[in-house]
Amino acid sequence: MESTARRLARAVEALLGTSYSRAKREVLVGHVLVNGAVVTDPGALVGPADEVAHAPALPRRERAPKTPPIELLFADDALVVVNKPAGLLVHPTIEGEQDTVLARAAAELQRRSGRHRRLLVVHRLDRDTSGVMVLAVTHAAAEHLHRQFRFHTVERFYLALARGDLVREELVERSIGRPRPGARRAALAPGTGGRAARTVLRPLERLGLATLVEAELGTGRTHQVRVHLAFLGHPVLGDPVYGDPDTDPFSIGRLALHAAVLGLVHPQTGERLHFRQPPPADFSALLTQLRRRHRAAPHAPAPAPAPRGRSAGATAKSRPRPRRPRPRAADGAPTPAGKRRSPRPARPRRRP
Repeated sequence: MESTARRLARAVEALLGTSYSRAKREVLVGHVLVNGAVVTDPGALVGPADEVAHAPALPRRERAPKTPPIELLFADDALVVVNKPAGLLVHPTIEGEQDTVLARAAAELQRRSGRHRRLLVVHRLDRDTSGVMVLAVTHAAAEHLHRQFRFHTVERFYLALARGDLVREELVERSIGRPRPGARRAALAPGTGGRAARTVLRPLERLGLATLVEAELGTGRTHQVRVHLAFLGHPVLGDPVYGDPDTDPFSIGRLALHAAVLGLVHPQTGERLHFRQPPPADFSALLTQLRRRHRAAPHAPAPAPAPRGRSAGATAKSRPRPRRPRPRAADGAPTPAGKRRSPRPARPRRRP
């Protein structure tokens, strides 16, 4: 073999002295061993120290469906940061479920490096939530990241399209738990159970029927943003648990929630990492639709400003018009109505 790494299919091509297409097919059906283990990725990198062998007697393997790609925002030997698409589970919940964030991220890493890496879950996003999330490559990195999440030092901001008009910034400090066994999660009053939860909710755009909200997480409880917005009476559009998608003014067929910002400390270098990702196309399209409708909707005219020194309820029309003083005669008596005093004769100009 050559002194530099090359693709497995090329190595098999040289080994068998055959065409590239046949060498690639032998890899795909499981007839090629690398260091004694079957490898079915023709693009995997092999180096001079790797032992490549052809074993045509092995049973043919059915070609597994190609794993869809996922966008990697950052990747090294400690952690991987991905842009999770909506509609994708983070990890399998039932046996045989293969298309997950874990599977896509591992496949993307293998395509890049030629090595299969087992990734570890550090935190989760709901299936219908899009945005930035981090995975650990090693157990040491996973423990370091877990501590950051546990002590709430991770910076996290979400964008949500919430139902109704959220007028002002709200700080919600309500525990999250189940009020009774089997009930859905709810925002509970302090001291009544659940786990402490803190969210700052800021209206970025008030669009009449809905509001673009920025949610800053002080804690990381399950469904925290969804529960706290529903507590305020402004559930996330498309939320089938805490809202009512059937009566929402607009919908994208899923939860209108996006993890926009993630900031954390690198477990190995101590460097502060910051990631920001814009919302996906369906979220942005819904936001554009809401903006257009809001601009087209008739708005009540703003009330006229009240005159200075008067109450807000008074208007310019209620102010009395000043009356001219009636002219008086030389003796001080009022001049009869309709009669005016004759004007005084003009003084002659003094000539020089």
